[in-house]
Amino acid sequence: MNGTARHRSAHWAPGIAAWFLLDGLIAFAAMHAAFSLSPYVIVLGRGTEAAHFGQMSSALLFGLLTAITAHIFRLHDPLLPRHVWPMLTRCVGAAWLSLAALAFLVFAVLYNRIGRYILIQSLVYAPALMALARIAFWQKSRQRKRRLLLLGAGRAGQLAKRLIKESGMPMEVVAFVDQQPELVGTSLGNNAVLGTQSGLRNHCLDLEIDEVVTCVGGKLSDEAMNQLMECLSLGVRVSDFSNFVERNFLHVPVENIRGEWFLHADLELAHPLYLGVKRGIDIAIALCGLIVTSPLMALAAIAIKLGSRGPVFYSQVRAGLHNQSFRIWKLRSMRVDAEKEGPKWAGGEDDRITRAGKLLRLTRLDEVPQFWNILRGEMSLVGPRPERPEFVERLAGEIPFFNQRHLVKPGLTGWAQINYGYGACTEDALNKLKYDLYYIKHASLGLDLQIILRTLGALMKGAR
Repeated sequence: MNGTARHRSAHWAPGIAAWFLLDGLIAFAAMHAAFSLSPYVIVLGRGTEAAHFGQMSSALLFGLLTAITAHIFRLHDPLLPRHVWPMLTRCVGAAWLSLAALAFLVFAVLYNRIGRYILIQSLVYAPALMALARIAFWQKSRQRKRRLLLLGAGRAGQLAKRLIKESGMPMEVVAFVDQQPELVGTSLGNNAVLGTQSGLRNHCLDLEIDEVVTCVGGKLSDEAMNQLMECLSLGVRVSDFSNFVERNFLHVPVENIRGEWFLHADLELAHPLYLGVKRGIDIAIALCGLIVTSPLMALAAIAIKLGSRGPVFYSQVRAGLHNQSFRIWKLRSMRVDAEKEGPKWAGGEDDRITRAGKLLRLTRLDEVPQFWNILRGEMSLVGPRPERPEFVERLAGEIPFFNQRHLVKPGLTGWAQINYGYGACTEDALNKLKYDLYYIKHASLGLDLQIILRTLGALMKGAR
């Protein structure tokens, strides 16, 4: 292995799948160790009393459940702030929830048992080891941050620098490179703006650069392309701005892409296997959701009728797949005259919301009737949230590519909802579109599962 290869391997970072597997293995080891260290292990070995739920079965189930609950608590999110105590709290919460689910399955469903000492030990070992793994990774990544050279000192280059700084990710912008004479020799913050006279290759060698990010508008010149090829020959990674943002910050920089982005993205929007499996999951979850929540909806209906005049259900026209209109259904959470002055965005502290409506929105119970829209095929469980045609027409004229969010079915929850939340203005709509386009490009059953798990986490803490 040459020096360049060793240099680059030091920057490997575990992705979501790797963290999922690692947390599962840690929890498996924690439960396995708890069995081995439990005082009851002697009794288990004799076989003179009713046996516990098996050691291997318990460890495997605890590992799987902990990997899932860790994702619910956002422990696999690469953009989560790197603060020890909040992270430890999330580890403990994930272990608690996993252990509660395990106890329910073993005691209430399988009518078996696991010793209390085993459970207590698992609750100590698992979160402690999960936290230590993250602290160790943080320490390692701080020792050798990924060094970036930004080609272009304009708006895109400065945006890339700001995103890196705000995220706290183990990267650092070493310098900018720009061809504009008035910028060369100046500095942006603490970063010098270098010229191209000596070539990108020399800059990469002199500054020990790991990645060059092209932050220029329009097509690169042949000279710039040749220099980037030389950087590649050094083992330096080369990325364009939009791909760099997508890969590291999980959204699409709408302001910096052109129509060609949709062609280069190679969108597989009608893959029959993916659509078939997704439709089956939609139907199964929608049916279960309507059945399970029917008692709660009955109580909600009573609260709505007692709290304000008007119908229990509320319907509204929304834009769906390929901008085709359909009627969405909700439990009414606002006053009947909420739109007497015309369509208006709903906000988190909207004074049109009734007292019963505040609870419905907090628990998202007002969205449950949309399971009917899912059964009808007008919506999916996961996708961009459907917008009102009045807003679509306006936003499409103000935001580039806004209509492209209708390339897939709208969803009950989505990538934008778990990463951005409420939108009550054009700027919010733009920021949510960045996440919607990311979902459209990267849509898969794995990403859908991530969104569902993160949505469960948001419901648990009452976020909307």
